[in-house]
Amino acid sequence: MAATSYRVQPGDTLSGIAVRAGVTVAQLRAANPALRDANSVQAGRVLNLPGRVLPATRYRVKEGENLTVIAQRAGLTLTQLVRANPKYAGGKPVWAGAVIQIPARTVAARTGTAATVRPAAIRVNSSAPAPSSSSGRWLWPVAGYHSISSDYGSRVLDGVREMHYGVDIVAPTGTLVRAARSGRVLESRPDFDRGWGWTVVLEHPDGWITRYAHLSANLAKQGELVTRGQPIGRVGNTGRSTGPHLHYGTYLRWNPRDPLSLY
Repeated sequence: MAATSYRVQPGDTLSGIAVRAGVTVAQLRAANPALRDANSVQAGRVLNLPGRVLPATRYRVKEGENLTVIAQRAGLTLTQLVRANPKYAGGKPVWAGAVIQIPARTVAARTGTAATVRPAAIRVNSSAPAPSSSSGRWLWPVAGYHSISSDYGSRVLDGVREMHYGVDIVAPTGTLVRAARSGRVLESRPDFDRGWGWTVVLEHPDGWITRYAHLSANLAKQGELVTRGQPIGRVGNTGRSTGPHLHYGTYLRWNPRDPLSLY
């Protein structure tokens, strides 16, 4: 079992450390042979906290979650989660309300002061802040082209007022479109029913999702892992489009966000 280190704080007891780490006192002693016959522990001593084996469970997907987010919260890799749910292999999306299998896994105990050691659990923070522009995590998807023909927000198109969940970046047909961040290709297909034309959708490890629409060519395949800056398509004029441009949309667990707020 995986173990982590923990420095005993004043006032700690073996039972208190064990409870907060999610293990039994017997497991704690087994990971620290010098404590086998001890009933107390000295402040400053460094202990091994054994990992916990969590049983397999079922989990109902919440609105805005994807497999990448759920895997992270459960202490799994995306591959492990997909292996336990083969129907989602190949990049197939999972929808809110679906019940998926969380396989048995070993998770390392969390370290810190006695007050902050907690057993691992699936937690989804629906209000995670957007990365700041200084973090360098977001790459502009069309190098050299920054003219916006339609901003994020309310607009009138064909005489109808609608919400525009993205920005339209004007560029010549055929211009390379790059992945704004590393991730997995969730969709790569023609989506004319919803007006996107040829579109690529990427999901990123922390719940962010990006859409690249109206393409003239798709250069990434569904299920493929792509890196930040990798070409994934070419600017086009397909679908419900008024001229050559890239529709660039960003979502946090499928909640739309203004892309320009990320730069």
